[in-house]
Amino acid sequence: MKKLTIISSVILSSLLILTGCGSNSSKKSNVTSKVKVVKQSSSKKSQKGVARKKSGSLWNNDKDSHLEDFMKQWGEVMNQTYTKYDGTNNIQTASGMNYPQDFNSATVNGQNVSMAWDKKGTGKNDYNVVAIYNYNKSSSSSITYAFTLADGEPIVLVNEDSGNNWSETKNKSLKENFVNIFDGKATHVEKPAASSSSVKNSTKGTEDRGGYVATPEAMRGTWYSYFNGNMDKLVVSEYEMTFTYNLGKEESTRHIILYKNLVNKSLDNNASETEKESKKDWYSGWYEDYNGIKFLRIRGMFEQGPGDHFSTHEEEINGQKVPLVLYGIGANDATDFVYYPSEDLAKQQSDVKYGDIDYKF
Repeated sequence: MKKLTIISSVILSSLLILTGCGSNSSKKSNVTSKVKVVKQSSSKKSQKGVARKKSGSLWNNDKDSHLEDFMKQWGEVMNQTYTKYDGTNNIQTASGMNYPQDFNSATVNGQNVSMAWDKKGTGKNDYNVVAIYNYNKSSSSSITYAFTLADGEPIVLVNEDSGNNWSETKNKSLKENFVNIFDGKATHVEKPAASSSSVKNSTKGTEDRGGYVATPEAMRGTWYSYFNGNMDKLVVSEYEMTFTYNLGKEESTRHIILYKNLVNKSLDNNASETEKESKKDWYSGWYEDYNGIKFLRIRGMFEQGPGDHFSTHEEEINGQKVPLVLYGIGANDATDFVYYPSEDLAKQQSDVKYGDIDYKF
C-alpha cells in the first residue's frame, strides 16, 4: 500500500508540471522573441550583462564625459562634427527626426522594440539610450548614433537613412571604445589608412622637423590624475598630447605636437615673442630606455633641461588589471603623476602608492 501511495504521488506531480508548462507556453514565446530583438549572441554575453547589472556598474557622468572626449577625437579623425544631446532639447536631424522623442516609434533591424532615453541605463527597455550624437551630412541626410545599454550590454546603434530604423554599427572603433568606456578602460582613436599622396601632404612643411614622432599605442586615449583636489586630464593621440589642468577655478591647456628633428632654440636670444607664441606647441620627441622600461621623452622647442617623460604601466586594482600612464619631470625615470583611465579611479586611488613605481616624492 505504501508503494502504491508513492507511485500515485509521482504521477500527480508529473501531471501538475505538464499542466503548468502548457499554460506558460505563450509567455515563454514572448520572452524568447524579445531576447532575439536585443540580439544577445551568446550565453556568455548574457551572463556578462547580468554580472555588470549586479555590480551596479552602469552609466554615470564620468563615463559620459569620457565618451564626449572620445567622440570629439573620433569626429576629427572622420572629418565629421557631432552634436550631443544635452538631456533637455531634442536633437533635430537633417533627415527629419527628433531624438529622443522619436525613439517611441523606432525599429531595430525592422523589428518593433522598446527604445528610450535613460540617463542611468537601468531602465526596462530593450535599448536604454545613455547618449545620442548626430552629424548632419547635408540639408537632408544625417548620421545619428545612439549609445545604448541592452540587458546590461553596451551596444552602439546607428540610423543613417531617412526613416526611423536603426541597426548595430559596424564601425569597429566605435564598438570597441564604447565597451572600453563602459568598463572604465582607456580609449584609442585610430586614423584611417592614408594613401601615399595624403601622407605626403600631411607631412608637407615638417621636413625641417624630421616628420612626426608617434606615441605608444597603449598610451593613446583619455587619462585622468587627481592631485590636491584638482582633476587633470591628458588626451593622447597618434602625434599629439593635450594637458588640461584645473588650478582652483582656473583651467589651463598645454598642447603638444611631437617632431623628430626639432632644433632646440632655448638659448636663441634672437627669437621673437611672436615666434615663441606661434611655435609653443612644437616639441621634440624621442624614446629612451631606463632599466628595461621604454620612456617617451619630450621637450619644448624653447625649453631648457631634459624635458618630461612618459611610460605605460599596469596595476591590479579591485581585482582587475588597469592600464596607467606614468608622467615624470626631469632627467631621471621617477614618476611625479599617475594617470588613470577614468575620473572615478583617479579620485579613488589618489593617495595610493604602488610598490613597483619609483616616485619622486
